[in-house]
Amino acid sequence: MIPSARAFALLGLASLLAVFAFAAPILGWAALLFDLVILGLVVVDSRRAGATPLTLSRALPPVFHQGEASEVVLTLATTADRAPAVHLREIWSPLLRVEPLDVETEVPAGGSRIVRVSTLPRLRGRDRLAPAALRVKGPWGLAWHTRDLELPDEQTVFKVYPRLHLERRASLLLRRALRGRIGANPISARGLSTELYALREYRAGDSLRTLHWKASARLNRPITRELAWEQHQHTLVLIDCGRPMAGLAAHGWETDLSKLDHTMSAVVALLRAVIAQRDSATVVLFSKDVRAWARVDRRTRSFRPLFEQLHDVRADLDEPDYDGVAAWCAHRVPRRSLALLCTSVIDLGVAQALGRALTALSRRHLPLLVDLVDPDLDAAARSVPDDVQGAFEKTTALALMEHNESLGRRLRAQGIDRVSAPADQLAFGMLQRFLDLKARRRA
Repeated sequence: MIPSARAFALLGLASLLAVFAFAAPILGWAALLFDLVILGLVVVDSRRAGATPLTLSRALPPVFHQGEASEVVLTLATTADRAPAVHLREIWSPLLRVEPLDVETEVPAGGSRIVRVSTLPRLRGRDRLAPAALRVKGPWGLAWHTRDLELPDEQTVFKVYPRLHLERRASLLLRRALRGRIGANPISARGLSTELYALREYRAGDSLRTLHWKASARLNRPITRELAWEQHQHTLVLIDCGRPMAGLAAHGWETDLSKLDHTMSAVVALLRAVIAQRDSATVVLFSKDVRAWARVDRRTRSFRPLFEQLHDVRADLDEPDYDGVAAWCAHRVPRRSLALLCTSVIDLGVAQALGRALTALSRRHLPLLVDLVDPDLDAAARSVPDDVQGAFEKTTALALMEHNESLGRRLRAQGIDRVSAPADQLAFGMLQRFLDLKARRRA
């Protein structure tokens, strides 16, 4: 039971009578009686409010997408012969809304009232909404009665998938890839395939790498291996979910998206291009070990199964085991693939471990390092220090950026490509490099 503003106003009038009780004592007794009557009416009004039949239903979208506006529809209904005033308050999950929802409205007698709430999900994952707290005002307007409304699971459990919205250049590039199928049905860049089709005699112009030495020695003439054509390319996407990806990658309005969130969004766009080329892909999320993985191919019509497996994986503070995931790929992905390792190079230890892992991947796959530029590192390198600590931070940032450039040069010398971009350009950089590689393999 919560007294309303009207009840407090009436109690204030009674207190005025008590003020003049020193002149006429009977006014004090009158004020006390008036207070007791008001409190009795408040109790009765609260009980009548508690007896008011009122139901709440919540219509959630099938899924939410991070960073994309959605609408939740709340329906309040009553069978009472009067129009009750209600105050709805809900503490929503931080995945959907930071501020609590406060709505005051009046439900028509024997009818319903629809309340539409816009929300902009910021975090990926799955969660459950708490029971709604509802206050109903009594028919005399003297008291509120509070009740908690439990709702079924389909109205409380929700999921937030990675965002699909891309910046303008990346969106145009993806649309072009989906429409034009750039680089479809490519030929492998290093040899046609690893699958033997037939043996034949050597012809002028054949690569020496295709010679079948045992057959040549047995027949005493050069014999060439004829390999099958690779019609579809496999893409291996390795996403670091460890400490380097746990920080925020703020730009513009996206102030609370982590580096992993931006990477997941860019990977979803890349997978759409992969499917448009009728290729296949394996997505692996790892930190100190492999946390989740999923596969998509040309039979994929919807990314929902992929989202179900990967949408609630968040970055932790463990050190990523690049060598371990490279060994896992050697065992679980034997087919030669374009291997994208998505991470953020934030210290020397990460850079050294990356170099070893990419070298190991290059023995079987065609690796590509996708480096999300750390905004704090870039800001520290561009800052003008005004104290010793600022000078130390700037020097460290410049040294790390120089080491990253050195890593890039070493990788290029080994034939390993690299995409380095800030969060708002990551999707465009990944798509552009992927389509460039597809077009090069098609030529």
